[in-house]
Amino acid sequence: MKIQKGVSMIELLIVVAVVGILSAIAYPSYADHMLKSHRTQAMADMMKIQLTLEEKYNQSGSYDYTIVANGTCIFCETDTNRYKMTIDSSGTGANTYIVKATPQSATGQNKDECGTLNLNAAGIGSESGNSSCW
Repeated sequence: MKIQKGVSMIELLIVVAVVGILSAIAYPSYADHMLKSHRTQAMADMMKIQLTLEEKYNQSGSYDYTIVANGTCIFCETDTNRYKMTIDSSGTGANTYIVKATPQSATGQNKDECGTLNLNAAGIGSESGNSSCW
């Protein structure tokens, strides 16, 4: 009887097929989790922005909208390549604003099911996409 050395071609093809199938299943799940984690960070930063706005209002009697400039704020941890932060103060009434986080297409964050995230002065969150994000 001859002793076999090495791996046969069939065994190698089976291993490659199994790895390919596992990769095809795992990668989309990983990508979804990454989108969700970046969305959660953006939501947390939006709440930080709202709290800072309200703190400034309590101290000075007016909102300081300059805490967000060029799509980001100095204390935010959100990746600016993922979400662009803005404050829309053009609402009706003197004490209204909406903190917005707009997903960016350069990193694929725009594929997130929630779309643009909004947080108003009353602390109510909404989104342009799926209604179960907040």
